[in-house]
Amino acid sequence: MSVRTASRLAWSLWAGALALVAGGLLLGVAARPQVPLYQYWLESTLINPTFATLGALIASRRPGNVIGWIFCVTGVAGGVQIFSGQYATVALFSDDTRLPGGAIAGWLSTLMQSSVVAAALFLILLFPTGSLLSPRWRILAWTAGLSIVASLISLALLPGPLRDFRAARNPFGIEGAAVILEPVEAAGGVVFLLCFVAAIVSLILRFYRSLGEERLQLKWFAYAAVLGFVAILFGSVLVPASLDDRFGTLVWTVAPLGLPVSAGVAILRYRLYEIDLLINRTLVYASLTATLALVYVGGVASLQHAFRALAGGESRLAVVASTLAIAALFVPLRRRVQGFVDRLFYRQKYDAEKTLEAFSGRLREETDLERLGGELVSVVRGTVQPEHASLWLRPPRERTFSKRPP
Repeated sequence: MSVRTASRLAWSLWAGALALVAGGLLLGVAARPQVPLYQYWLESTLINPTFATLGALIASRRPGNVIGWIFCVTGVAGGVQIFSGQYATVALFSDDTRLPGGAIAGWLSTLMQSSVVAAALFLILLFPTGSLLSPRWRILAWTAGLSIVASLISLALLPGPLRDFRAARNPFGIEGAAVILEPVEAAGGVVFLLCFVAAIVSLILRFYRSLGEERLQLKWFAYAAVLGFVAILFGSVLVPASLDDRFGTLVWTVAPLGLPVSAGVAILRYRLYEIDLLINRTLVYASLTATLALVYVGGVASLQHAFRALAGGESRLAVVASTLAIAALFVPLRRRVQGFVDRLFYRQKYDAEKTLEAFSGRLREETDLERLGGELVSVVRGTVQPEHASLWLRPPRERTFSKRPP
């Protein structure tokens, strides 16, 4: 396939995905307020255009990399999900519209819900080159594909009410087949989960074997994946129950966006070398924020307890004192956290900086040129680590004096 043909196909898929999302939203807005919006309208509205856009950018520039096509197909599948889901919502929950085929639309929307998760598995398995780590990993790819197909077939033929549209029954369900289909769907889900874990192992092995730009690409991808996982964990475990629904929706909407964005940055090599600085700043300021939050909460609690014991009541001085303490601790604590992160995760860079600082101190005091040259070569070898290092000093020119005629 030529680059021009691939570009046209990729942007056609992009246009189709956006048209499906826009059509679903317009259908939902037109049926308001009698009919609610589709349950997953927010996630689909943000995630699917992002997948489709980055997929079109990657596929149009690098058509040989399958990652871009995975994004494009996922965006179209997500567009089908929101359009068919909103259509089913209007058809099944409205007495005025009487749209036909509501159960079929709900069935199709239910099947398309797993598209992002399936894409994430193959994205992890194939990133960043678009090929497997080695031919031996084909077994994992085929196993994952078969588990997805088995789960989808079981879900498509399972009799009974649809999962997200309880008012409608599966129009293609086979009565009496639930005894067989339910275990097959459960087994497919377990196998898929094991394949997901194996794909992560493949990504880790790929990272340890990578060099140069490929390692930077994997850093971008891993950075987004870790942030998404931490956000989901925070939203599922640490957020109060009163905020769980809203925050959970926000987290499950924003967290998956990191994968296509990071993959687009990595594959298109846009500002690729900034990932180390980004990781460093994230570690520093996340640790700093957590430490200052603990200091603030602990300071307010302890001071309030002290004021309650002395004055018999609470006082705003506890909040003021804790705020002032946070302001005073910010700069020195940030320096200490930065030094700790550099020593722990960026040891080579930290040692190089310390070596250069020590050398600059000796440079101001050293007067022996030969000794200074030897130390300079040693510092260069220890910090830059070149294959060869030598120092050449131009000998000083001798001054000649001539007598002027009287």
